[in-house]
Amino acid sequence: MLNLVADDGEVIAVGLGGLNRWTAEAGRGWCNIAVTGSRRCEGIGSALLDRLLRHFEDIGVAKATTFFRQSEEGERWALARGWARLLSGPLVAVDPRTVTERAVPPGFRIASMAEAGPEAVYDAVLEAAPDEPRPEPVGHLPYEDFIRSWNQPDVDLDVGTVVFDGDRVVAFTEMRIAGDRAQHGFTGCRRAYRGQGLATVVKTVALTAAAARGVTRVTTSNADENAAMRAVNRKLGFAPFGEHVIFGRDLD
Repeated sequence: MLNLVADDGEVIAVGLGGLNRWTAEAGRGWCNIAVTGSRRCEGIGSALLDRLLRHFEDIGVAKATTFFRQSEEGERWALARGWARLLSGPLVAVDPRTVTERAVPPGFRIASMAEAGPEAVYDAVLEAAPDEPRPEPVGHLPYEDFIRSWNQPDVDLDVGTVVFDGDRVVAFTEMRIAGDRAQHGFTGCRRAYRGQGLATVVKTVALTAAAARGVTRVTTSNADENAAMRAVNRKLGFAPFGEHVIFGRDLD
């Protein structure tokens, strides 16, 4: 469900939400609300939340989560409406022009996501995604959801990178690019291949490719519990500039 609020032809707020189709747990949903700074404290966000809660009731959502950049204002608003903090972690950024590409370990092969194709990457994502810290662990990832994300216009499949062992994708990283800014999507590695530096390699290749596209800032975030990926990001020069939080609410 998507709701837009406009004033004099200008969008001033958005509220969207729906079922969480990535978890095997029934009755799980997600939502996000954003109101432009100059129009806050007018009840617009609360009205959008009320519409989303009615939608959740209609589609059978019993628990919902929301993800946003931490701020005292945002947390205060969420807490006052029955939400509670579930997870948090640093927002980090790096200038990809400062990153040096790492050598690929012997026996492995680097390729772009475009070269690998969606089926090969999807199989690796299915194994890696359940291990990422989340309030509701990934237990179900429909291919149609994956391919919808794959085909989004900001996903650069020539910059997104994978590592092959033979004909099997064993590590991967996604990159979303808009002008000179980019965001790392999901980075993952199959369980049997962890601890070999493949996540570091795949990220350095993608970051240097992004720099060649004219990107000067790449952002990403990880939960505090994801110590391994946070260590990789520190090694590559990512520095904190804020915090993300995930809040949840029971709707029964």
